[in-house]
Amino acid sequence: MLPQKQSVNAIIVGAGPSGIAMAHSLKHKLGFDDFTVYEKLDGVGGTWRTNTYPGCGCDVPTHLYSFSFNLNPEWSKELCDQAEILEYMEATVDKFKLRSHMNFQVACLGAKWIVEKSKWEVRFHDLVTDLKYTREASIFVSAVGGISEPRDVKFKGMEKFQGAMFHTARWDHTYDYTGKRMAVIGNGCSAAQVVPNVVNKVKYIKQFARSPQWYHERPNRNFTSFEKACFKYIPFWQRYHRLSLFQANDSLVATYVPGKKAEKKRHATEEYAKSYIYRMTPKKYHDFIVPEFPLGCKRRIFDPNYLEALHAKNLDLVPEGIREIDETGITSESGIQDEFDVIVLATGFQVTNFLTPMEIVGTAGETLADQWKESRGAQAYLGTYVHNFPNFAILFGPNTFPAHNSALFSCEVQVEYVTKSLFRPIMDHRASLIEVKQSAEDYFANDMQNQLTGSVFSAGCSNWYINSAGRNSASWPGYASTFWFQTFFPKFADFDLIDGDKFWFTKALARRLAKVVLSKYTIAGLLLTFSVLSREGKLSILKPAV
Repeated sequence: MLPQKQSVNAIIVGAGPSGIAMAHSLKHKLGFDDFTVYEKLDGVGGTWRTNTYPGCGCDVPTHLYSFSFNLNPEWSKELCDQAEILEYMEATVDKFKLRSHMNFQVACLGAKWIVEKSKWEVRFHDLVTDLKYTREASIFVSAVGGISEPRDVKFKGMEKFQGAMFHTARWDHTYDYTGKRMAVIGNGCSAAQVVPNVVNKVKYIKQFARSPQWYHERPNRNFTSFEKACFKYIPFWQRYHRLSLFQANDSLVATYVPGKKAEKKRHATEEYAKSYIYRMTPKKYHDFIVPEFPLGCKRRIFDPNYLEALHAKNLDLVPEGIREIDETGITSESGIQDEFDVIVLATGFQVTNFLTPMEIVGTAGETLADQWKESRGAQAYLGTYVHNFPNFAILFGPNTFPAHNSALFSCEVQVEYVTKSLFRPIMDHRASLIEVKQSAEDYFANDMQNQLTGSVFSAGCSNWYINSAGRNSASWPGYASTFWFQTFFPKFADFDLIDGDKFWFTKALARRLAKVVLSKYTIAGLLLTFSVLSREGKLSILKPAV
């Protein structure tokens, strides 16, 4: 049993949006301070610090892609760019005094559960001093996110190339692009943002896009000063705007699920998208620019002036992959060879390889990666907990990605769930070890796959939702609001709660009452009442003796 005097501490890996939300919840909602956040980058922001390529921005309305505990009435436009979002992340950390809990430029190499100590031993590498060391923690939380590690692509001969070559997430801002011949491999969201922002800087661009995409008009405009004032000064106005955006985005689920009704809605949206694509692109691309797969099989792209950029005379779009790369350039699948000065890999991220490259070892002595191989890919109970790995939580884990809504909403929902189902029970001495049951985890994972069967996510296109075993380990199949509902009340029957105190409830209640009594608001209220009563002469102890 966990002794009353034994302290509980936590290690969080990752200072991206989910790590920030976790730190805020622990410090300001739970009143828990004994935690440390480790981040391999030189600051907060995660993907918004990593991705600095030209045109990088968000395709979810920014009033929705923001923290519920720190609404920002000063967003410049509906869909903001990387720099403004990163500035918001930095400001959030400083506003809530979270920076003192964070260590930057420290990479997590992995962690191991020490059975004898009932602790996590976490290994770190200080990237500044090159020192490697370990730290122990009662609770270990991964907040590394899914868009952190570039996809490890291998093209024949790519090591021979004599020019510059880098992934969009490793954009080289020191390189002089003027007058250069550039190849862009890929045509996902990052490629669509890069191309229109570099086409006028280089001599020539050739984009290799084997698979087409669904493009939609990007309804982006600047907010007026009047709108910003309304968001700031009219009570609940910004909350209402945010709720409206959430509901509108969540309703898109109806076009992704199986069934005739969904198919009809999807067809109408596809026809509208086709009209936009054909209207915006040169006719020479019309025979391959529109996908044959259904809307939603790949993540939709809200056009950041990409289709208009295809009219540039120095840009060629080819629906081909790469046969080979040599010292001077690229040979396409059709055998055409071109020389290039720089190759940009817009090839996406290792989304389905969760926690890459950390090695996490559980109670059975097996790594999490090996355990997931046995289940044909990453799986976790409600995207958060894995059997054989006690006191361990994954934020933005398997099957939590909302293809139609804000990722920050899902992160906050998971953070609250982890607070309720892991941190609070351990702090209350309801248990010292909490581990999800394998039966509950397997049931949830199988149910996810059944719900995803027949959806657009499994329609046969090449997307980042599907892992190498053909299993969708990324997508949440339903409404984002359903994810919130399913995690709101933890089902402790699905967990093994080990070494708890049978009087935990009374102790927890006493701790909460003490917290309320000793809160600054309660003390301030008592002092105010004391002051008023003393002025009115109603406190006998303050009356002078006669």
